[in-house]
Amino acid sequence: MTITTTEVGLRRRPIALAAALLALLAAPAARAEWKFTPTVELRETYTDNVALASDALAEGRFVTEISPGFALANNTRRFKLHAIYQLHYYAFDDKDVPDVKHAQNQFSANLRSVLVDDLLYFDASGSVGQQAVSAFGPAVNGNGYATANRANVKAWRMGPTLRHAFGASATGVLRYTHDQVDAGASGLGATRSDSLSATLASGPMFRKLGWDIAFSRQNMNDNRAPASSVKNAGLGLRYQVLQTLQFNVRGGYDEYDYQSIAGPSKGSFWQLGMGWEPSSRSSLRASFGKRYYGDSYSLEALHRSRGTVWTINYNDEVTTTRAQFLLPATIDTASMLDRLFRADFPDAEQRRLAVEAYMRATNLPAALAENVNYFTNRYLLQKRWQASVVLNSARSTAVLSLFDTRRDALSSSQTDGPITGPGNVSTNDNTRQRGVSALFNYRISSRSGVNLSLVTSKNLSETTGLETENKAARLSMTRTFSPRTRGEVELRRTSGAALANATYRENAVSASISMRF
Repeated sequence: MTITTTEVGLRRRPIALAAALLALLAAPAARAEWKFTPTVELRETYTDNVALASDALAEGRFVTEISPGFALANNTRRFKLHAIYQLHYYAFDDKDVPDVKHAQNQFSANLRSVLVDDLLYFDASGSVGQQAVSAFGPAVNGNGYATANRANVKAWRMGPTLRHAFGASATGVLRYTHDQVDAGASGLGATRSDSLSATLASGPMFRKLGWDIAFSRQNMNDNRAPASSVKNAGLGLRYQVLQTLQFNVRGGYDEYDYQSIAGPSKGSFWQLGMGWEPSSRSSLRASFGKRYYGDSYSLEALHRSRGTVWTINYNDEVTTTRAQFLLPATIDTASMLDRLFRADFPDAEQRRLAVEAYMRATNLPAALAENVNYFTNRYLLQKRWQASVVLNSARSTAVLSLFDTRRDALSSSQTDGPITGPGNVSTNDNTRQRGVSALFNYRISSRSGVNLSLVTSKNLSETTGLETENKAARLSMTRTFSPRTRGEVELRRTSGAALANATYRENAVSASISMRF
């Protein structure tokens, strides 16, 4: 096998970036303020469908789970790191259990470092965890021991950023990013990309009329699909009508290099928009325009009061499965609570700690239910609506979220054969996912609480007519025995589409104890 000079460079680049990260960790500013918190959780579960098989093949099992892990944090002016790791090990009452796994890893980390004040920065993030392969199979919902319709996805990105202010007239930003996504033998391509972006924007001296110029390019290599690239260039103007109201206009050019199945994959674009912020508690941003794929719109509305946070979002974009795995959660529970706690905790770090403690005490998930980022090696046009609300009172917290996502494939279906099978490559041509989730926590006392979560989603393949529905209900009671020890008893029921056009149901009961050291 011949290895080209380019391939050697790509293989060495992650090593060089890792070396840069180790240098950051060795810096004096990084060594200060470290906080390492070991954790362990023990859980015993009985499930009547351990492999999430079809109703006719369901088998009940006792599952013993031990999950050691840790949280690692550093929060200084020059270096910020937040990382969480957990190993889940599963043991079954019968050694001969088909279609289950005995271990899985979960990891997430975010790092930001200031290398040179007001000039050079370094950012990195990474994650490892289970993801659903298809939107039309069993969902990932508390049953990590099953192998049906799931794969372990590893995603990370890192790179330096140059930022410089040219007095009060302009600010320039130059950013390079290298990222990789790998889902093992699932059929999703193992991909790596290199991105370069540059922005020059007006500074404080342009109070009424502002401007910016932006350019970006991404080159992506994929072991399943042909290499591709994306180029974007744009010029924007904004006019501040009032202190709370501004209008903006933007124009430019997009160029996507993929094997298009219909229509162009490049062209000019324009966009008109507005921003309105009547107070620190409310904001509205909206735009409409035209891109090479047709009409384009965006909406971002936010309102918060002392006990509520309301959000509505819409956007359309050309994207990929791997790009979505590199993004943070679309409806992030911590972000919602961060807005809710802003009045009580003005300091950002104190607020972050308060949110983490609150989520741990109330057993709220890291992200609210949204569409399944199913596996495909194709470029997609994604149009997504999302709305959510958090209601908080002295004894209870309720979180409601809704989503409606449509995805239309833009590139050739042949690259999806390893994922769906040769005869089902059209399943992901045009899909629509709609769903709603509701979470409710009631605090019986300072040490005890009850949690209820309900999730339902409908998935439709408009090309093949395949339609499925997934549901999950979980009821739990938690008890805090000490500041570092907590117990939980949970009832769970899930149902939906199994593989081979069948349905499945799972009923489970579990008891756990978790400790932080």
